[in-house]
Amino acid sequence: MLFDLTRLGSQRFEHMVQALALDCIGPGIQVFGRGPDGGREATFDGEVHLDGKAKWDGYGVIQAKYRDRLTGTSEDQKWFFEQVTAELDAWIKPTSRRKLNPPKYLIIATNVPLTAVAESGGIDRLDKLVTVYRDMQDKDGNRIGLPDLLDHALWHAEYLDRLLEGSEDIRHAYADLVLPGDVLSRLFGVLDGHERRIAESWIGHLSRAIADDSSVELGESGDMANTPLKLADVAVDLPAQTDSASLTTAISAVIARSDHILHPALHPAANDRMIMLGGPGSGKSTLSRIICQIYRSSMLASYAPGHITRQTSRLAGDVQQMLLAGGLSQPTLHRLPVRVVLGKYADAVSKFRQLTLLQHVTDLINQRASEDVSVADVKALMRKWPTLVALDGLDEVSSASVRADVSIKIADFLEEMAAAQIDIMMLCTSRPIGYEDDPRVDFEHLNLVPLSTQDAIRYARRLLEKRFEASPERQEQTLQRLSHAAKSDDTAKVMTTPLQVTILALILEQRTRAPASRWALFSAYYDTIFARECNKAGELGVLLERYRSQVNGLHEQCALTIHCRAEREGQAESILPIDAVERIARDILVEDGYTSTDIDPLIGQLLRLARERLVLMVPRQSGVAFEVRSLTEFFAARALMAGEDAADRLQTLITSAHWSNTWLLASGYIFNDRRGMRDAVVARLDRIDQLLWAHRLVMPGAALAIDALADGFAAHAPGYELQLTQSAMRLLNGPIGEHITRLARTLAPLMAESRDIRSAVNQEVDARIAQGTPGSLRAFLSGLVDSDTDAIAAAATSKLADYDEERGPELHPDYTSDATDEFCIGEDLNSRLVSVGTPKRRLTASSDPSRILTISYDGTPATAWVIPAREILIEYVMSISDKRSQIRKILSDAMQRDDVSYSLLEDG
Repeated sequence: MLFDLTRLGSQRFEHMVQALALDCIGPGIQVFGRGPDGGREATFDGEVHLDGKAKWDGYGVIQAKYRDRLTGTSEDQKWFFEQVTAELDAWIKPTSRRKLNPPKYLIIATNVPLTAVAESGGIDRLDKLVTVYRDMQDKDGNRIGLPDLLDHALWHAEYLDRLLEGSEDIRHAYADLVLPGDVLSRLFGVLDGHERRIAESWIGHLSRAIADDSSVELGESGDMANTPLKLADVAVDLPAQTDSASLTTAISAVIARSDHILHPALHPAANDRMIMLGGPGSGKSTLSRIICQIYRSSMLASYAPGHITRQTSRLAGDVQQMLLAGGLSQPTLHRLPVRVVLGKYADAVSKFRQLTLLQHVTDLINQRASEDVSVADVKALMRKWPTLVALDGLDEVSSASVRADVSIKIADFLEEMAAAQIDIMMLCTSRPIGYEDDPRVDFEHLNLVPLSTQDAIRYARRLLEKRFEASPERQEQTLQRLSHAAKSDDTAKVMTTPLQVTILALILEQRTRAPASRWALFSAYYDTIFARECNKAGELGVLLERYRSQVNGLHEQCALTIHCRAEREGQAESILPIDAVERIARDILVEDGYTSTDIDPLIGQLLRLARERLVLMVPRQSGVAFEVRSLTEFFAARALMAGEDAADRLQTLITSAHWSNTWLLASGYIFNDRRGMRDAVVARLDRIDQLLWAHRLVMPGAALAIDALADGFAAHAPGYELQLTQSAMRLLNGPIGEHITRLARTLAPLMAESRDIRSAVNQEVDARIAQGTPGSLRAFLSGLVDSDTDAIAAAATSKLADYDEERGPELHPDYTSDATDEFCIGEDLNSRLVSVGTPKRRLTASSDPSRILTISYDGTPATAWVIPAREILIEYVMSISDKRSQIRKILSDAMQRDDVSYSLLEDG
């Protein structure tokens, strides 16, 4: 078979050559990554047997020379010999490091076709060139070339064809990149009869998914019919930061990684798993959908008779063109994609604990298919073709027990893929709050960063071009208002995520000024949509005008119920059954004094509208939901703030990652509309940190104060912003950890803007240095040194020097690594734990208490022992200084997963 090597690219060609060398020569090959490898893609040392060669025994080098664009003319060979000559020159250069270790044997691999024509062919020319360098002498007859070079081999394009023919695993791994024809022809070209039937099922899944996943979640197009916008029309890439702190864009980073061959047997050059972390509304779920659409359209855009219809091919082609118009990267390795909504998977796992992730993927492929494929079938296809698995919404799996199960199943899935020698790229998404790394999975992080003003306006322009395609004047007017809003420090803070920009664009179609807080943004959005729905002719407008209070209450109570249910096992998908909506509506109307005669017809109207769309409540499956999670959290916050016990409810939420955004929105409401409660917000942050031993170690109130400062709801109340700063600074009393870095990162820009905050922080730092009570001070100052603000970084550098001078050059206890040796539960501690109901199976003489501290309270009697057991253990641990950071991290993760919803809904 004649393989097409022109689509590989230089890096993948090098990797393929390395894989072929391992296959031909054996495990004695040492491969090198990209970089200054001294002219080596791989080396070997020892006895080697190659076809057509006598026995080789010694040090050898393998080089790859890839020409990106072959012309089919003599220019190709000219380029090749220039490259080889430059490499040989580097080996004989007197000052070169290569000259210290010249090879005895040399293999040169290239995609350039070289002929075997005697004398003039490329193969003979290389023989002559190598001979010249081997025998090279200076004018005095001294050998200055490569006299130890005993032999060489040329793996030209035709020879590489033969090597690929002889290596089934490598041929299959690179099939999409080296087989001729369109992508579907290449796919079916590597499959046998039964495997083709499996591929047809997966292609059928892609055909259904590309149509089903074509609209944006927040589907307001701006017209009176609520026409949904097409996802591909408004798709943009978003800024992100890698683990190494380098800036990139999210989609391009994922696709660049996915373009690598990640076959576990071929020494992949990159990690095969990434997690995209972003806050509420940052676009991470939308990005996962766009990435899957990119891969679906790249598979389906070329019409392949017998495999897909012309209509599907046309749809895929349209999607691909819209994505290209948005400047989005396109893959060169066409992975079969599948997108898993982890909330749905978690609900399925809660009903059937043995359900594996691969079984769930198989179920997705079989949905709406006439003929099912098996798990074994899907795995067989994955062995033949690379895949992309996108896991969306790990943070939405809030039940601690189910989340642990899902995490284990993700790790098991990756182990299963590696054991089956499957090339897979996994992308996961999550909010950072509540996410904890699983060492079995070890995701590489891709952190979404706030949109710059330029990025926000770029996204808004693309959005408005589609919203008002027929009205350039409305486009320009709204864009001018957005641009004006972006120039204000206040409103620029609510233009940092795609969701915020989308909502703001809709609001500014009707108003000239933008809201200045997240709470005000969501409130204005609801008011805008409500007003638009009221202006519609017919029953809907009349009903909304007359029963606005009841419709508000329905939104609030449904949202609160949905968010409470989402924290529990089996409810992660955040859909409220229609009968639950009916109960809530009935309770609201009864409370308002409506008679049974009036209630039934009114509920009938409300439910009929909810099944279509009731302002911001949308139908989903057999119930209702909100289009994005942030809207659920907004209305849940409204519900929680409606009663006299609002401050108590706020305190209940402080420790929970699931409720953290709701707490921030509710606090924003207080600072915006209930000014008399502002003292209660700050006071509860301080109070909760003294309630329990566990709280004194973790200080969840101080940690949440960091998020409050970052959110900015107190930005126009400088006295309260200063109090929040002082609350957050209490973390310096405790052990080091990522929370100290986050504190420094959050305070640095505030210190640059506010003299009072800068003065308060500096006074606290100076006092700690003078009093010799550093706590986590050094880690905090080190975080400020890395600030983007030069003045803050310089001041921190000076104070860090003062700190080191005061403390001396020894290793300071506030930044030493905690001991990792396990400490055991003694007899006295054991009996105390048993007395509060700790299950005896969790207690042995050699038990590590930190394992007990990983367990979260799920709101049921079965885990009622967890909180008192924590108190017993933490009281003991607080006396062990070298364990505090380690224990704090474990305990913080567990507390963030504690169920608090049981106390928010009386009926559960």
